[in-house]
Amino acid sequence: MRFNPSRRHLVRWTGAAALVPWLASCGGGGGSGNAGAIVLPTATPETPSRDAAYVKAVEALMSTYRPPGVLAGVRVAGAAPWTRAFGQADVAKATPLSLNSTFPLRSITKSFTVTAFLQLVKLGQLGLDDKVARYIAGVPNGSLISLADLAGNQSGLADYSMQPGFIEAFVKDFLRVWTPRELVAISFAVPPSFLPGEQYEYSNTNTVLLGLVIEAVTGLPLADVLAAQIFRPLALTGTSYPSTATLPPPAPTGYAVDVATGTVDDQPLVSPTCLAGSGAMASTLTDLLAWGDALGRGTLIGAELQGIRRSRARDVTNGPEYDRYGLGIGQIGNWWGHTGSGVGFQVATMFLEARSATVSVMVNASPDGGRQHLNLAQELFEKLAAVVEAA
Repeated sequence: MRFNPSRRHLVRWTGAAALVPWLASCGGGGGSGNAGAIVLPTATPETPSRDAAYVKAVEALMSTYRPPGVLAGVRVAGAAPWTRAFGQADVAKATPLSLNSTFPLRSITKSFTVTAFLQLVKLGQLGLDDKVARYIAGVPNGSLISLADLAGNQSGLADYSMQPGFIEAFVKDFLRVWTPRELVAISFAVPPSFLPGEQYEYSNTNTVLLGLVIEAVTGLPLADVLAAQIFRPLALTGTSYPSTATLPPPAPTGYAVDVATGTVDDQPLVSPTCLAGSGAMASTLTDLLAWGDALGRGTLIGAELQGIRRSRARDVTNGPEYDRYGLGIGQIGNWWGHTGSGVGFQVATMFLEARSATVSVMVNASPDGGRQHLNLAQELFEKLAAVVEAA
């Protein structure tokens, strides 16, 4: 299953909760796999009914969409955590997916970047309504765009990842090392699509730029700020903000899957620097469950800022299929959290306050063919969430 990407211009990105519109629509070249190679665990008579319902939900998704592998976890107050690995990490080698695998987090990174920003707001080092021009020069409408506008996708700044110049450079060299300033400069060359605060428009530029603001204020790389303010306090030992595409083992292969046929194609490794504060991070299922809980509760920012984080949510008009999006956090039904998607991987982690429940999902595939806007991790989250809410 060798990846043989075409160099055509790519204009859409796999999954509605995508990373960048072009990343997962790269054409695969050679081999194929099918769902017959996937071994699914089945419930036994001794399995508690709720656990069996979780397994059934995963089996249903894998049967319908045929991704190679899935990690799924559910934590509900008063019950033992449920975590399971399904399917394969590598189809060609028939390698089972390991429960402690490291996955790219894609756009879930945004929730970390915005949380670090809100922590600095709590400390008085930044203000929600501070204008970005105070910290970064050359931003179109920089004297009007607030930091909260960036956090809530309401700045109007063009998405650098949608621009032809960036797409061409990315497809030419998937492992190219980018600086955050190179990324935002691509956006700054395009006129903003609206005045800040007037509309919602999902754009990777927002959190890359917010990461630069964090670095300007703290004097530290964003990776160090995230480690000090989030990873270590929450003991997220399997979580990182990497600068290279190679992840700590065991790391699964990412695939594009044609959900109609089950055919899969290897996807390329991608330099996380092309995503920076919008999508560079990697993590494990255990850490993602812990993060979903902390993000949903507002553990690291306190009740007041968590309330503001949610109250500033707006109806979603593009990008990931949330009902509403606040400050680095999305709402689906009564659940709050974040999803991510692109180039062979899809992930989600969501929290339900009424049940103190967290659902986290990691899939080593992104849809290809005619269903590219699906987010398989979100689809599975919704199935598992239904089991939680029905219990």
